[in-house]
Amino acid sequence: MLKLVCFLFPLFLLFINSCASNSTSCHIDRCGSGPEIRYPFWLSHGSTPDQYCGYPEFGLHCSSDNGYPIFAPPPGLYYFVKEIDYVNRSIHLIDYDTANQTCPRALHHFPMGSLPLSHSPLNLNLSFHYNCSSYPSGMSSIRCLSSGVNESFVFLTGNETNGFQWEQNCRDNVVVAVLKDQITSNGLMNQFAGAMNEGFVLDWQTANDCRECEDSGGSCGYNTTRKEIMCYCKDGSVQSNDCKGGGGSGFHLAKLHIGLIAASGIGVLLICIALCYFRLRSSAAGQDSSSSYILID
Repeated sequence: MLKLVCFLFPLFLLFINSCASNSTSCHIDRCGSGPEIRYPFWLSHGSTPDQYCGYPEFGLHCSSDNGYPIFAPPPGLYYFVKEIDYVNRSIHLIDYDTANQTCPRALHHFPMGSLPLSHSPLNLNLSFHYNCSSYPSGMSSIRCLSSGVNESFVFLTGNETNGFQWEQNCRDNVVVAVLKDQITSNGLMNQFAGAMNEGFVLDWQTANDCRECEDSGGSCGYNTTRKEIMCYCKDGSVQSNDCKGGGGSGFHLAKLHIGLIAASGIGVLLICIALCYFRLRSSAAGQDSSSSYILID
């Protein structure tokens, strides 16, 4: 019993230290060989957890295709996350629908909506016009996307033929972002596929709902059950909205857990000391008894 108790005590100390270190920061994850996933991004393991640390819009999940995480902004589109630059606050994305294709057909633009994201100065826009029944003569078309007598075209946005109504003469018209360094002035027709396979970069800004939390020194999160913003504070507590002063509707579960575990550890230590003491007393008493027997003999 003594050996068991004394063996368990270091494990209690290790557990306390682990809880203390994890309570003051958000989780860090990774998908295979993909980039490190940390605040303000968070990793969803199949379903949204009851509570998580990170922007509500920035949940990622691991892809079974190539080990990279997937970002799925509404309305349910999918993008591989190639890189995340936490210093410059930027994320490098590749459209799932056009990745690794020799003749990609852009199906949609990135749905910016109300996301706390904006296009990086590293990007430029390409305008695609598909299945055009009428078009100016002498224009170079995307041969691999021809459909009968209809042709498809790509331009640097803003460089389309003046005076021609592409949107009215083409069945589909899509604008997508690519990296500037993937396109040269005269090579668009041969370079658009490689540029789309390289993706584009978005910069993120502080989410409006998380501004109070970050301004108070915390990391923003969300409680899906209570449907409210949570703030993970540097002192290990988790508050509602921000880390200013505590109290109110905030709560200190992390500190409470650590306190209970620490108290248990102290209790185990005292038991261990007591058992060691009584065992030594018992051993000493046994030795005295043995000595007395020898003397009497």
